[in-house]
Amino acid sequence: MAVKNAIGILETKGFAPLILGADTALKAANVDLIEWRQVGSGYVSFTVEGDVAAVRSAIEAAAEAASKIGEVISSLIIPRPVEELDKTFNR
Repeated sequence: MAVKNAIGILETKGFAPLILGADTALKAANVDLIEWRQVGSGYVSFTVEGDVAAVRSAIEAAAEAASKIGEVISSLIIPRPVEELDKTFNR
């Protein structure tokens, strides 16, 4: 498991861009996939964790790949998230 110093989230419209983004993120850097969620109205997101540089690299690569086949709604990188955020993920 990667060192957990950051989390990254990518939200897309549609499942195919999400899957391409997640695959690209996991191949681009040493990060772990925490979860994916159906947000609603066709929006879906995934969350990865790892060290700050790896998460940044993974999310940037994922956003670029996903935008080639669909719409990226948002991306977010949180360095050193508070422990309470862990409780929001399905583990």
